[in-house]
Amino acid sequence: MGRSATQIAQIQKTSRQHVYRLANKYKTEKEQAYETKKAGRPKQPINSIFVQKVVQIRNEDDYGSEKIHFVLKNEGFAVSQRQIQRILDEKNLTEPCEKRRGQRSYVRYQWPISNYMWHTDWTESENKQYIAFIDDRSRRMMAAGAFSNANKKNTLFVFYQAMLMNEVSPVIVLSDKGVQFFANIKNKQGERALSEFERELNAISIELWTSRRNHPQTNGKMEKW
Repeated sequence: MGRSATQIAQIQKTSRQHVYRLANKYKTEKEQAYETKKAGRPKQPINSIFVQKVVQIRNEDDYGSEKIHFVLKNEGFAVSQRQIQRILDEKNLTEPCEKRRGQRSYVRYQWPISNYMWHTDWTESENKQYIAFIDDRSRRMMAAGAFSNANKKNTLFVFYQAMLMNEVSPVIVLSDKGVQFFANIKNKQGERALSEFERELNAISIELWTSRRNHPQTNGKMEKW
């Protein structure tokens, strides 16, 4: 006898409604229900008469998709240039263009070894301030803490806890430009002053890298946490 929907939901940490949706999907689609779907919208069928017209213009005038689109638009056809290009490609009436941008391939950026870089950031939830240090390679949480104030003292406390508990130190720490990590002020010589956190890192030969302002993707592993 199999598990109940309630038991499955508790194990997978999801709702019973979601379990029922997945079960119903399997009943209708079988094994195909959980196969990886192709990204993007499915191709819409194109009228065969319109396809013939595009092919005819291409063969007679050797026009490209842009010019064919211009001609057909003046004749009252409301079809995008992308669809015309699709027709030309499917009918082998174009040569492959290496520069044409296709589906963007996403690359998982990470350091080749663990504990080379740690990510850190502060976040707020239910009137509490939370900070964590996460390893870039393994995504392991090295240490975390909850405080009433997000300040430099608590930042350093959790950082040293992370090194002591795991008996390792990173080469680089990546954070945003929050005041707990980064000093955005200059001294009398016009040089940027170092924050207390930076001075502590420098003392033990650890680099501080910061993400660009309004660009949280740089510290994305931490932002996801």
